[in-house]
Amino acid sequence: MRRLPPLSALRAFEAAGRRGNLKLAGQELYVTHGAISKQIKALEETLGYGLTRRAGRGIELTSEGKRLIPHLTKAFDEIDAALRTFSDESFEGHMIVSCMPGFANSWLIPRLPSFMKHYPNVSLTLLSATQENSQNADIEILYGRPDWPDRNISMLRQLEIFPVCSPKLLNGPDPIRRVDDLFRHTLIDEPGGAHWREFFVSQGKDPSQVGRTLCFQDFTHGMTAVRNGLGIAMGDDLTMEHDLSSGQLVRPLPTMIRRQSKAYYIVTPPDQTLTGAKGAFLDWLTMEIQRTDKT
Repeated sequence: MRRLPPLSALRAFEAAGRRGNLKLAGQELYVTHGAISKQIKALEETLGYGLTRRAGRGIELTSEGKRLIPHLTKAFDEIDAALRTFSDESFEGHMIVSCMPGFANSWLIPRLPSFMKHYPNVSLTLLSATQENSQNADIEILYGRPDWPDRNISMLRQLEIFPVCSPKLLNGPDPIRRVDDLFRHTLIDEPGGAHWREFFVSQGKDPSQVGRTLCFQDFTHGMTAVRNGLGIAMGDDLTMEHDLSSGQLVRPLPTMIRRQSKAYYIVTPPDQTLTGAKGAFLDWLTMEIQRTDKT
């Protein structure tokens, strides 16, 4: 007979160790960060050794925790895959998802083949996030502050943001070795320049030193301009994943900031029941976010 610790404690530790943060682990498992901490302490008492310790605003793993967590992550992934083989084809129906165009183009659409393969009987309509489309959507994936009235709101993921540019621009005549060097380049942003202003203020720099700018209302237009070497923009660690891994874009500086005030959120009508195909989509979306964070 197997003598295993409680599954809930193992899940709490695996999520916290993978995310490096009790709050993010709690959001993933839909419990408070205090509940995550309590589960980890109970697991440590059962095992007889420590697994985590505080590190700034997050946590870090002990040597024992580092050895244990890859086995747990693999085990939970295998359980999830096994359960999906029994249940995926039973889901059917149609849903309308509204999301930010940049998120759709750079992250969601490239991963939709996985959803379509796992859920062959589910039809999906994807809309751009506008106030009009919001009224028709079953699920919205929005970026910003969680102040959408009369909606159920759940955080999907926070972002780390940093400058990105094309390799051609980075290797051009104006080197970028420190933050001040950015002022000599064309900076790409949305109208108003909020992203660069936030970045420079976080680095103790005066945003009024910004010279030439190139602004786009549409995120995808701005990123197309960056890929074509027209300037430098603020990217993030989620939607820029493919561009960075493929070498199409590069980070000219290691400097980054974590956005605390804004994040991606799942937004649904207050009377929405997230079961069946809708629940399956949200489960799949959460798993894909987790896989992104593991890479």
